[in-house]
Amino acid sequence: MNTQGYILIALGQRYIKEAEMCAKTIRKYDSRPISVLVLSEDISSVDRTIFNDVIEYRIMNDYFQFFRTDFERLGTYPKINLINYSLYDENIYLDTDVICQSSPENLWKFASNWKNPIMMMGQRDDPNWHFGCIEEVSQKYGKKIPHIHGGFLYFRKDSSDFFDYCNKITPFYDVLGCKRWFRGSMPDEIFFAISHANYDYFPVEFDQFPIMTFNISNEVQLPTKLQTHNDKTLEDYIPFIHAYDREIFKNLFNRVINSN
Repeated sequence: MNTQGYILIALGQRYIKEAEMCAKTIRKYDSRPISVLVLSEDISSVDRTIFNDVIEYRIMNDYFQFFRTDFERLGTYPKINLINYSLYDENIYLDTDVICQSSPENLWKFASNWKNPIMMMGQRDDPNWHFGCIEEVSQKYGKKIPHIHGGFLYFRKDSSDFFDYCNKITPFYDVLGCKRWFRGSMPDEIFFAISHANYDYFPVEFDQFPIMTFNISNEVQLPTKLQTHNDKTLEDYIPFIHAYDREIFKNLFNRVINSN
């Protein structure tokens, strides 16, 4: 029987606190194990009543030399190497500023039956993505590259080739016309997007299946079926809310934790 569980990246005390909040909302609806990746100096501070497994962040390959900013070394690099830190046969990665607002059981079933060992959200065709430069990158790469959102990622243990290819892109990042316009750094989504193109994988469209919605306001009743990316109402409740607005994240956390 395959093992299933979650993995969060929390490299730094701020992100550990955020990951604890994320995990507490998952716990309300799902008993699957939750692991967290942390810096060695933070291992002792992790609340093991919340997390089943604590994983020490280690450098996994020589590609680390290409990651120079803190954002890249503590964000992008561990994310495109998640396969090396994961503990389960099937894994769901979430950004720490994500809230679970309803049962993800149907999502797990959907993901387990996904034809590829990787499943992410996005759009097959979005010329405005990657700072409006994705068509330029696609032309240089030689294949159409989809829009990929990095706040949710499902992957199986047999996805190592996909992650390896993400790393192999690194020395060619600038040659391909990829931009460093987010905090002067290389964001993880473009690596995942190019690897999708390489393997002829496509993301789940934002409104194709209830996976994740974004920055739900206080006026919206929870749980919600509203996909805020395109203001569509889906057929079922959406398990996860990516609340990258800090105040919205805290408000959603309190609403979920205090709900019946």
